[in-house]
Amino acid sequence: MKKVLVDGHYGTVNLNLNKMLAGRDDLEIITLESKNRVTPEQRISLLNTADIVILCQSAQTVVETIPLITERSVKVIDTSNAYRLSPSWVYGMPELSPEQRAKISSARFVSLPAPMAVGTVALINPLLKGKIMPPYLPIYVNCVVGYSSGGANMIALYEDPGRPRAYSSARQYGLDQAILQQKEIMHASGLSYRPSLCPMIDDYPNGILVTLPLHLRTLSKRLHSRQVWEVVKRFYEREPLIEVVDFDTASEQLGGYLDAGGMAGSNKMQIFVFGDNDVCLMAARFDNLGKGGAGAVVQCMNLMLGLNELRGVI
Repeated sequence: MKKVLVDGHYGTVNLNLNKMLAGRDDLEIITLESKNRVTPEQRISLLNTADIVILCQSAQTVVETIPLITERSVKVIDTSNAYRLSPSWVYGMPELSPEQRAKISSARFVSLPAPMAVGTVALINPLLKGKIMPPYLPIYVNCVVGYSSGGANMIALYEDPGRPRAYSSARQYGLDQAILQQKEIMHASGLSYRPSLCPMIDDYPNGILVTLPLHLRTLSKRLHSRQVWEVVKRFYEREPLIEVVDFDTASEQLGGYLDAGGMAGSNKMQIFVFGDNDVCLMAARFDNLGKGGAGAVVQCMNLMLGLNELRGVI
């Protein structure tokens, strides 16, 4: 039986990670939170006797924790942004390529991607790999996400009856465009130019919608939007956690509206492609707590431990 240590309770991953791990008869789960009464020596011992450690901590605490894990057989998943751009850590998105899945399976250190980056990379990766989108193309990405993305403090603010009026409408952030996910998207996809990101947090608990509008004349190959859909469909046809929704019927089935919370409670992602011969709109919809959070952690953990990748995920 594999021993899994969940160290800390910081951030959004911890909101439903323990629930996802509950009931796993192939794992021994140990959870350390600030309320746990363990000495520093006991914590170090636990860190070095687990098969895998899942760090639910701030980036600063993660940096302080990693040197404590001296046993080389212990694998680590970091859910913070501390090592997302590090070449010595593997980016935890198996759907990037078969090679990426193999890297995660054999990795000692894996860093969990940010949800907005996951959605963006999922959209552009098939086009970049297919040499349809040039890596130097400037892209503009819109994103709306539920308030659980801000962790326990943000949830408390939004669910406070006395909250400010502004919390009742969508609020854009990242106004200075100094957003770490810009570098993360470039790191994960090979995009040459820093993308412009327009993220918004809105008054609903969880779910994320990432949209990418494209002028098709700017691509390396001039395609109709339906041909873009075909490229994406082929790219993900063997990925059980990614559904590329039918091009011809999607808009009608949605009633002309694509709600950001439509995949809440799921560990899967939906990808949509809309448009005509001139303008294309791509969209990725998933749960920031599922495929963008704990679901991705469990998926990577399974791979790293040599278990069924989808166990406990679907």
